[in-house]
Amino acid sequence: MLEARRLTLRRGERALIDDLSLTAACGELTLIVGPNGAGKSTLLSLLSGLTPPTSGDLRLAGRDVRTLGARDLARLRAVVEQEPGWQPGFNAAELVMMGGYLQGGSRNGWREAMRLMQCDALAKRQLETLSGGERQRVHLARALWQLMSSGESQRFWLLDEPTAALDFGLADALLAEVRALAQTLRLGVVAVVHDLNLAWRHADQILLMESGRGAAFGPPGEIMQKDRLEALYGVRLAELISHDEQLRAFVPLAEPRTRD
Repeated sequence: MLEARRLTLRRGERALIDDLSLTAACGELTLIVGPNGAGKSTLLSLLSGLTPPTSGDLRLAGRDVRTLGARDLARLRAVVEQEPGWQPGFNAAELVMMGGYLQGGSRNGWREAMRLMQCDALAKRQLETLSGGERQRVHLARALWQLMSSGESQRFWLLDEPTAALDFGLADALLAEVRALAQTLRLGVVAVVHDLNLAWRHADQILLMESGRGAAFGPPGEIMQKDRLEALYGVRLAELISHDEQLRAFVPLAEPRTRD
């Protein structure tokens, strides 16, 4: 488990994250959603151990993150930031191989990570020639290889807006792949997304954030309530449900224009 209890992060008088708790299990996809400025990326930075909280407790696989050095953290969790950095001159395979540097993984295991992320055809391409979506898949493969080569039984994949550079179809497919990998490889995946419909379709658990706090946490059927979302986002929504109630979507409604 990834366990966060009463995490708080303050900057001066302002609480960026305020008394927030959640748990994320291996084998499950936990998605963090909420309006802009709700603190989603800040929370992910806390969960990754990159930013120390002002107060609260964070444990990865039962281990207090405050006691872990960089090498131990790298074995337990891998992070793909919203805009991960990269250097021109490297090809995609070289970037993915870097994921196993600390662990000294098998010589060719990185190829499996690229195959699982469906970017193996990009292996010899220079990073600067890739589209934003292609480069994102390569970074995901790099982080996946970091976890695959770690030797730990509990591992966590933390992703900040992994679908930001993708159209709806590609974003939908990517989250389906990530969830399948979470189940197959027994990874705990925590990701920030903006699209409510993608969260509804793919999440095992959803954390709904508001102003640095957890507004609600639980399975999609409990969290994704029309009235709650309208109040949080300040917009009217239409809720579309298929006749068999297996598919659901939320569509923002445009306010009617008034004539001058």
